[in-house]
Amino acid sequence: MSQLQQDVLLAAIIGVVWFGVLNLINDSGLRPQNPAVSVVTGVFLVATVACVRRIPRTTLVVVSVLYPFLYAAVGTGLAAQVGIRVFGQPEISDAALQSEIHLVPLLVVGYLAASSGVRRFTCLFFTMGSLAGLMIGLPTVVAIVLSHANRAILYGDRYEKLPRDLSSLYSYIDVSLFVFAEALICGMVLLGADARRRRKNVALLQQRNAELIRLRAVEAERAAVAERTRIARDLHDVISHHVSAVVIRAQAAERVADQRPEVLREAIRWIIASGKEALTAMRETVRVLNTASPNAVGASPDSGGGTAPVPDLSDVARMGERLKAVGIDVSMSLPPRQRQLTSATDLTAVRIIQEALTNVMVHAKATAARVTWQSGPQGELLTIDDNGSGGPPPVNVLESARRSESGRGNGLIGMRERATAVGGTLAVAAGPLGGWRVQAWLPPQD
Repeated sequence: MSQLQQDVLLAAIIGVVWFGVLNLINDSGLRPQNPAVSVVTGVFLVATVACVRRIPRTTLVVVSVLYPFLYAAVGTGLAAQVGIRVFGQPEISDAALQSEIHLVPLLVVGYLAASSGVRRFTCLFFTMGSLAGLMIGLPTVVAIVLSHANRAILYGDRYEKLPRDLSSLYSYIDVSLFVFAEALICGMVLLGADARRRRKNVALLQQRNAELIRLRAVEAERAAVAERTRIARDLHDVISHHVSAVVIRAQAAERVADQRPEVLREAIRWIIASGKEALTAMRETVRVLNTASPNAVGASPDSGGGTAPVPDLSDVARMGERLKAVGIDVSMSLPPRQRQLTSATDLTAVRIIQEALTNVMVHAKATAARVTWQSGPQGELLTIDDNGSGGPPPVNVLESARRSESGRGNGLIGMRERATAVGGTLAVAAGPLGGWRVQAWLPPQD
């Protein structure tokens, strides 16, 4: 149901109740002194409720101007003189507000106009001015008319009891009622303005809440993308390093299998051990994913997120052993053994060393490599050199590296992204051993 339909329905209900009650009490002791003014009040009340929220300014002006004029016309008998009679209009002997309930149209139009967006000053000006015209201006007009006209000719005996002088007519005004009515109208206008302010605040809060929900969704998606990237890097490190070593060792064993069967058996045992190690690392990663996801099958709702397996310096040493097993002599200079690798910087250092050694093993065609890890208050400095036969790297090799379907370029890009993620840098240049030098600086962990 639209707002207009709601307002019209509410106005109709108010009209039925108002005029129904007026009709019921017309023949009782509760009958008002002048039912005609109650009819005028009811008509303006119904029109105000039906129209004010759709055309607030127009309704405010029309009601504020016409209501006191028509109320005065009916209340002083001017309407009866032109033949308009409602409920047997009696003779009138005063020129004041008939009942406090007749203020309702002004109260309603002030409240609803202010709550619909009309400025408070405008609402106060018209509604309070209308009341002043009704309670103060009405006796003035009556006094002027009676002072300059033959009441018997113009009005018959209807105003026989009314005094002609203005001061006597003002005795009909209840000053305390006037002040109270003006204060009541002012309060209704301020309440309407406050209702509008509250609605605007609620709408603003809803808008901000919707924006926060949208930003939260964007942030969640961004976090999901970052997490997928991290998982892809970890899986790449595990699979690439272990499987590359396995493939190279198997190829080497296959070439001498006929002449040296014992080498083949030793290679198979090494491949089995390396394969089990790779499978264990992959299973640990998958286990962490399953326990960290609240929607994972078999994960309990109250179980905390898993912790990824943390490599230590012995794992770094084993990386060198794998290269030695495939014929690459690796020397390592690492921090003290008692050091715990728990910070993001340390874990990044391990992954960069792993990826660099994998590149040496797969792409460099090297026979020797050297790993140096210098740790100090200024951060971590990693240097990986090789004597690969491919020669020095091209100029700006990091900028020219591109991901492709074959995976070429993933290693260099991955190392640079890891270093950048913790605020560090990574460079690739010609090394002193004749091959490539991968050097990374990682800031100290706070």
